[in-house]
Amino acid sequence: MYIYKKGTIILCMLVAAVLWSCSGGKRAATAERGRYERPPIKEVTEEELAADGMLIDALSLQESGRTGEALAAYARTTEKYPGCAAAWYGMSQLLAARGWADSAEACAQRAVRLNGDNVWYRLSLAQCQQMKGNTKGLTSNWEAIVKGHPEVLEYYYELSNAYIAAGDLPKAVEVLNRVEKKIGITEPISLQKQKLWNAAGKQDKAMKEVEALAEAMPHEKRYQAILAESHMQQKHYAKAKTYYDRILKADPSDPYIHIQLAEYYKTTSHPAEADSEMLRAFDNPELDAKSKLQILGSFYTDEEFFGSRKATTFRLMDKAMAGCKDSAEFAAFYGNVLFNQGRYVEATRQLEIALQRDSSMYEVWELLLISLASSNADNERIESHARRAAQLFPVHTLPHFLLAQSALKQEHYDEALKELQAAERWGFTKGYLEAETYSLMGEAYYRIGEYDKAWKSFDRSLALQPDDMATLNNYAYYLSEQNTELEKAERMSRRTIEAQPDNANNLDTYAWILHLMGRDKEALPYMEKAVKLDPKSETLQNHFKAIKK
Repeated sequence: MYIYKKGTIILCMLVAAVLWSCSGGKRAATAERGRYERPPIKEVTEEELAADGMLIDALSLQESGRTGEALAAYARTTEKYPGCAAAWYGMSQLLAARGWADSAEACAQRAVRLNGDNVWYRLSLAQCQQMKGNTKGLTSNWEAIVKGHPEVLEYYYELSNAYIAAGDLPKAVEVLNRVEKKIGITEPISLQKQKLWNAAGKQDKAMKEVEALAEAMPHEKRYQAILAESHMQQKHYAKAKTYYDRILKADPSDPYIHIQLAEYYKTTSHPAEADSEMLRAFDNPELDAKSKLQILGSFYTDEEFFGSRKATTFRLMDKAMAGCKDSAEFAAFYGNVLFNQGRYVEATRQLEIALQRDSSMYEVWELLLISLASSNADNERIESHARRAAQLFPVHTLPHFLLAQSALKQEHYDEALKELQAAERWGFTKGYLEAETYSLMGEAYYRIGEYDKAWKSFDRSLALQPDDMATLNNYAYYLSEQNTELEKAERMSRRTIEAQPDNANNLDTYAWILHLMGRDKEALPYMEKAVKLDPKSETLQNHFKAIKK
């Protein structure tokens, strides 16, 4: 519905007042005159002059903002001159502005009955009918407006909208058909009709509207795309493919047609063809990196991306990033992909870029730290990043754990215990690194000679991860070094050689424990095998000599 400005309303009312007659009859239409031809002088009755004077008074009050007094003035005019359509119109406008829809509609109806040819009166009535939700009256009124002004296209659109409000979608389409007869097929009208037919459950008719549009404008490939998508929604896959092929033939350089074909092949269970189309699209330089990453994220599920289709998705990711001018924006995502490929050095570089841009993402810090550890980065670099992560996110375990590892390598045992105790104090999310932390704590306590605390730490670690071979071997060996609880050490060490029969260190530990228990004959075969697996180890050679004696 149109909204009229105050100045326009007043001007229209003045025109209406000039054209008004006390009898309510229509003024004769004047024939078109020449430029300098003077219109005939028409007599004005005293009654009309008096009514016009009252209208001017009401208009002046309305213009000055004294709407209450203006309303009263209009009312007096209608009481004295009930055939004054302009006064009823003025009252309707003021009542509508106050939200009094019923009264406003009644006044507008009166104005229209007195002068149905005045479009402003009918527009005012339409405004009131819309306020009240009087859809039946609204459609009838707009039909009259269109009939009286068939040259104004906007009135047809309002009539169509009125039928939509009334729930009569076929009639709404019929009105738009009238417009097409006047101006021909256009995109806005055809697409609106398609939308209406779809809403009415008439998909075939909706399709015909777009087909007519495509026929009228064959150079516009987006209509072919709409038809293809519509057929896809209705599972008419063969028809959809026909339109996709037309688009491809018309513009093979369009990257998005390959994306659409990839969707088609995925929907029709041809994953290899879908991947091929995606690769063709990503080879197109017109498709920017941001669009490529958005497409990747929506086209493949997480399982497909990092699982069943990862050979293709990782390749697509590399193609997307190859043309990326702002790698920082996507560095975290790309780093994650590289990490999942086991390309830790490349992942590290991307993750560092991401953290330079935004250091608030702990998940990125964790990926970076694991990438550094997995790529055997130098200890100083790992320690630097771990210390920064621990400062930003003290409640997370991994940074403290890596700092403890670094400290142990440098024989800074007190510092290692400080980091491990911090991890213990903050707790372990779902047990993450809990067993490993207590195992490392056992190492640190052992190195500073606090053996009871070391044994308790190892026991706690094995209670969480009883099959951790490294902890079993180290714990058993440390017990043997202290020549204590050898039976327990022998049981733990035996488990390691059963699980890893070709591990020289485990074989050495088991043989040495047997030696300390006075069982050199049993120990010798294990020691011989250990030396054979690692002949350069000085420790193994010394143990071998001691057992052979």
